[in-house]
Amino acid sequence: MTDSLLQTSANASSAAHAAADPLRAEVREVVQGISKALRAHLLYEGKSPSLDKFMELLAARMGQLWEHVPHLTLTVEERELHWKGAAVFQSDERDNLAFLLYRDGVREVTLRRGFEEEELQQMVEILAHSHQVRGADEDDLLTIFWEKDWLCFRYRYVEALPDGVHLPDAVAGGARTVAAPRAEAEQAPRATLSTDDFREALYFLDQTELNRLAAEVQAEMRRDLWTGVLTALFDRLQDGTHARQEQVMEVLGDAIPTLLGAARVDLAAYVLGEMVSVATTSKLAPGVLRGVRALFAQLAEPATVAELVRTVEEAGDAVRDEDLSTLLSFFPPEALGPLLHAAESSGSHRVRASVQGAAERLGDANREHLVRLLGEADATLVTGAARLVGRLRVQTAAGEVTRLLSRPEAPVRLAAVETLQEIRSPSAAGALEGALEDADREVRVAAARALGTMRYAPARAKLEAALDSKRLRDSELSERIAFFEAYGGVAGAEGVPVLDRVLNGKSWLGRRESGETRACAALGLGRIRHPAAEKALNAAAADADPVVRSAVGRALRGMRQ
Repeated sequence: MTDSLLQTSANASSAAHAAADPLRAEVREVVQGISKALRAHLLYEGKSPSLDKFMELLAARMGQLWEHVPHLTLTVEERELHWKGAAVFQSDERDNLAFLLYRDGVREVTLRRGFEEEELQQMVEILAHSHQVRGADEDDLLTIFWEKDWLCFRYRYVEALPDGVHLPDAVAGGARTVAAPRAEAEQAPRATLSTDDFREALYFLDQTELNRLAAEVQAEMRRDLWTGVLTALFDRLQDGTHARQEQVMEVLGDAIPTLLGAARVDLAAYVLGEMVSVATTSKLAPGVLRGVRALFAQLAEPATVAELVRTVEEAGDAVRDEDLSTLLSFFPPEALGPLLHAAESSGSHRVRASVQGAAERLGDANREHLVRLLGEADATLVTGAARLVGRLRVQTAAGEVTRLLSRPEAPVRLAAVETLQEIRSPSAAGALEGALEDADREVRVAAARALGTMRYAPARAKLEAALDSKRLRDSELSERIAFFEAYGGVAGAEGVPVLDRVLNGKSWLGRRESGETRACAALGLGRIRHPAAEKALNAAAADADPVVRSAVGRALRGMRQ
């Protein structure tokens, strides 16, 4: 008992020391923030402005942490995460952050500067998916982490447990809730004044009149004064004199920016819709018509679109998607460029979706104007225009998109590659071969995946030469996977000997390729639905390297689906 008391005292002293350490408190706040982000992602199913805002705050907090530590290494226990020997996260829940990692063999993770930029969001999505879906055909976290090949995230793991051995279930904890006595639970404060005090008055209302009066009060409180005022203005616009019409038009013109600034997108859409209706069905003065045209022209200005996007982003859920889509449906063709720029630069997924929908409607109806935008100097605008050309599959734009591969901006070249894949013309596929040697890694990877998807046979020789190149062997894992899979998709059964030699072959000294390179070859064989490819994969099914075994299993599952 003495030892127990001493240990308890030591633990309490250690906990007090940890609480007094500002840096440990900051680390604990970041780690617990990741856990809360996981719970929020599960709660909102990954789609919520609140979740986006929380992730932004977490990323900012993590960025502040790098000012004090170069990296963050956490030891993974079943219910705890430890930093420098002390717990910074604890939970008794069944599927907490620590248990999700521990269950699949992860025993240590290291986060480095830059993790918060993109990899944090991906990590939360992967953990949420692992929490929701877990079946025999689902990849474990080790396989998913290996495929991602992140730059700012590293991990250590142990081999999976043998069949028939299971981890013990986490014990759910929590304090019991004791119900309050019934007499206390039913007590409520009594009002000092109520309608019962007036029931003996001579002219007191009966219950039916009280109910009707209460309903009318509530209706009046909910009534939107804006709608009533705007309706009256449109009545005057139709029935008034020319001078009155010009006055009303001036008021309505001033109301549009006011409504947009107040995030009343629904009323702004209502005003534009009524203007279109009045202009097409009523006789308006020439000055009024010029005012209507000038107002719609103002909507096409880049500053107007940028301000609208900023307002909607700040308003969040207060602006409904259908109201924003209705408003954007009134934008003229000249707004296509600003809309494409906004769709590429907005930080809100829901805003991007609405703006892209409006841009697609305008682009589909004005394809020549869309193609001309590919020659603009603004890289963000050209990137959006190229992607829209791909979604609409404008075959006539293949030449203009091909010329984008010579632009200096990597995002433009990447969008061009993705668009050429969508267009699927012979000239487009030929241009993709040159992109395999682009200076930017993402462009090279996209070009390889595009050629593999299109199964463009003439690219076989160039891809096969790339597999043996020093540049590819020294490249990141994701690029090697893309090239090996592309080669498998392009070469077909004729490529089995090449990939089999990488996966199962040995040099004359008995050496094999590295585990990662052999795993890439297995994934390439998985793209070839041929008995010879399956035979080569089965030969490595019991390989000693767990990375190779995992890749072989994934390839075989893909072939059998």
